[in-house]
Amino acid sequence: MHPRLYTRLAISLIFLGGPPASAWTPATQVTIAREAARLSPPDLYRQIDKHHRAYAEGVNAPFADTDASRHAKNPDGSGRLDRAAFDAVDAAILAIRGHQPFDEIVRRLGVVSHFVADANNPLASSAADPDEGRYFADYLRYVETAQPRFPLVFYGLQPAADGRGISSILDAALRRGRQLYPMIGREYRRIGFGSAVGVFDDRSTAFGVGSIAFSHAVTDVTLVLRYIWLAAGGIDDRANLPAGGTRLTVLPRTAR
Repeated sequence: MHPRLYTRLAISLIFLGGPPASAWTPATQVTIAREAARLSPPDLYRQIDKHHRAYAEGVNAPFADTDASRHAKNPDGSGRLDRAAFDAVDAAILAIRGHQPFDEIVRRLGVVSHFVADANNPLASSAADPDEGRYFADYLRYVETAQPRFPLVFYGLQPAADGRGISSILDAALRRGRQLYPMIGREYRRIGFGSAVGVFDDRSTAFGVGSIAFSHAVTDVTLVLRYIWLAAGGIDDRANLPAGGTRLTVLPRTAR
């Protein structure tokens, strides 16, 4: 395992109460999953909503994973986040095709959401900053506190007709993350590596990075849930779906 992944695991054990280093806190992960589910094909959303407890269990299940390499993918090739996401997608498709109980299917979809959301956090996409350990856990906490103020922007449905579609979604997420990654470190250097909670205002670069990453996470989880449903034989008969690249502000925000 890449040495930085061990550092992330240790930080998470200290600051997040036990689970391995992951791209978002549990509360943020659940919010991303819930908002994405609302944008998934209607038949699928009805099942997710009906089995929402199983969905949340699936979202949270990877926090029990002691292998931190499954929650990051660095430019040097270290980390197995992409493989974890592919495996979760395949397992969900097989569960639907195998007519497993919907509690189990929806739980697996929650696991998919977790790993796709991970891919959209800049801190899961690189380990280039030697001082990352000084702000890694704090930034996750900061995003959780700022997230209710993020404008949720949906970046449009795109065709994901085969496995290459999923790969392209993850690759694009990781590329975005690596572009945004240095900005987080610069913001923490600006405040002397102190805690960002209550310090970064909503006009800060840190807020903008978190907001962009959050909306892309919701969009990408939506795309992957839709791909799974269609690949397993489901339908999405909604008319006038927004084209890829368009931006749609989704209101109102919901809570369960």
